Amino acid sequence: MNTSTSDVKNIVYAIVFIVLVFAATLVVQVYQPFTGGYFNLGEAVIYVAALVFGPWVAGIAGGVGAALADAVSGYGIFAPATLVIKFAEGFLAGWLVLKLRGWKINFKVIAVLLGLLYLGIVSFIGSVYLSGTLWAGSDILGYGVEGSIPWWFWVFVGGVVFVTIAYIGFTTRYGGVEPLVLLVAGLVMVFGYFLYEYFVSNPLTGREPIAAVFEVPVNIGQAVIGASIALPIVGFLRRAGYVKENSRS
Repeated sequence: MNTSTSDVKNIVYAIVFIVLVFAATLVVQVYQPFTGGYFNLGEAVIYVAALVFGPWVAGIAGGVGAALADAVSGYGIFAPATLVIKFAEGFLAGWLVLKLRGWKINFKVIAVLLGLLYLGIVSFIGSVYLSGTLWAGSDILGYGVEGSIPWWFWVFVGGVVFVTIAYIGFTTRYGGVEPLVLLVAGLVMVFGYFLYEYFVSNPLTGREPIAAVFEVPVNIGQAVIGASIALPIVGFLRRAGYVKENSRS
């Protein structure tokens, strides 16, 4: 494959994933009153792009797609930061997964330990911050759903995530490193938004800067839940033959 053909394919992939990130970010938005931000499912698409198509596709799709979603859904104050933060998150995830695959370490042990960590994060953050009566929807799409989620639902979800990560770690060559990479990239997103909310968006909107702390656990949950969705999707694509290890940019 010549370079020009590869570049064209990457541009096409980036455009497709910009649309997917944009859509995933808009479909479910759980508003966070302390900081004016919202929980969404865009991370899942960014992480799929990172694991399948590499750093540039994931970075461009994450930054542009999520920033556009902010701009059109009433969260424009976050759009400039989102462009930078989500680009960094996607690019780092794609870059790290390529680098860490060269490590000669026991990925199975890592998979089990990370599965337990994901179980704890999903169970705690879900039961504390994403249970009870919640409203989710999209103002721009004109729909919303209010419902009650019991705390034990998130413990169950955490258990499923643990089994999934452990299974991937034991049945694929690099299964243990991928949840580690996505967790690191997610923490970059969490830290980036904390800084932006503390120093920029909260002061501009009249909120206390320290209120940015309240969105940290929600953003951690967003990253972990996004990774929990992305990992089995990528695993399915590999088993179905749609993803090859050498297909990454």
